[in-house]
Amino acid sequence: MSRSFENFSTVEDFLENDAFRIWVTERRSEDQVFWQQWLTQHPEKRELYEQAVATFLVLQGKQYSISDQQVKGKIEDLLNQLPDTPTVVKPLGSWQWGRWAAVAAVVGLTIYWQLGGPLPRLLAVASKQEVQPTGDMGWKLVKNETGQPVVVLLPDNSSVVLSSGSQLRFHKQSAPKVREVYLQGEGFFEVSKNPAKPFIVYTANLTTKVLGTSFQVRSFDKETAAYVKVKTGKVSVTPVDSPDKPILLAMNEQLSLETKTDKLVRRTVVPSKENLSSIVNQPFTFAFTPVPEVFTQLEASYNMPIRYDRHLLTNCTFTGHLNDAPFIEKIRLICLTIESTFEIIDNQVIIHSRGCN
Repeated sequence: MSRSFENFSTVEDFLENDAFRIWVTERRSEDQVFWQQWLTQHPEKRELYEQAVATFLVLQGKQYSISDQQVKGKIEDLLNQLPDTPTVVKPLGSWQWGRWAAVAAVVGLTIYWQLGGPLPRLLAVASKQEVQPTGDMGWKLVKNETGQPVVVLLPDNSSVVLSSGSQLRFHKQSAPKVREVYLQGEGFFEVSKNPAKPFIVYTANLTTKVLGTSFQVRSFDKETAAYVKVKTGKVSVTPVDSPDKPILLAMNEQLSLETKTDKLVRRTVVPSKENLSSIVNQPFTFAFTPVPEVFTQLEASYNMPIRYDRHLLTNCTFTGHLNDAPFIEKIRLICLTIESTFEIIDNQVIIHSRGCN
């Protein structure tokens, strides 16, 4: 398969490529690994790729064979039937994203394209609503280049402690059926419980699926090993090269993959008392602990400032088990106990309290 896709800059570049059209129509297993790895390595191209997939599906209907000239001709025919839209959108080569969305709206299209194996559904939605002046398809990309871990808050109130040199891609708004994120690097996930919406983490080597738990995923492109380590609950892990062989991991279990040999190693891990600085090893269990001490531990673990009046909270204590709660849920439960409220401003937690008498 051609490896020149990183040079593509328009939807048309994809649509005129034979290898891309074969992949979309036939979804051959030999192409599957390449596309997942390519999307992981080039997240900035995902929007363009998804637009190309959706556009091609619009054009082909039930046909699996379409020539370059037919692609161009059918697009022009559809566009010529549309009234001009006043919405200013990001240009894509000889077409505009806004006009592409309008094409989809005319045909009343809602496409769910389920790729074979562990690759995610690629969703192209067209509605009668006004096309917004954005080209990100509702996704947000967070890159951590700070040199230290940062906490990322997801729309469903799940949280991710993203290691330095890593990046995370997720929906800006909570998805209706499934919660999907794409990870390059390392992240510690605390997932809010929602059995109706599975939470899936995609990496170049492993796909992890959960309903609500806490776990760590590490998969750097330059490293020869990737792993998933479970802190609480259970997760299902599927190697990219073995999509039909999911492996169920329980609490304190780890699955490692040697990327060069595809060797899988499953083992039990014991939380290290010597390395309590690692969030994976911290129990987050408190018994009549002064709330300022609790906040101090959370600040250090999640590297997110928590602002409050220490004098007011001097007499406040907290007792509870927060091991499997996402960051925001931890804060909410503590505030509920001490009859306080909180808000997130400029990536810091602000506590509003009258204190404890």
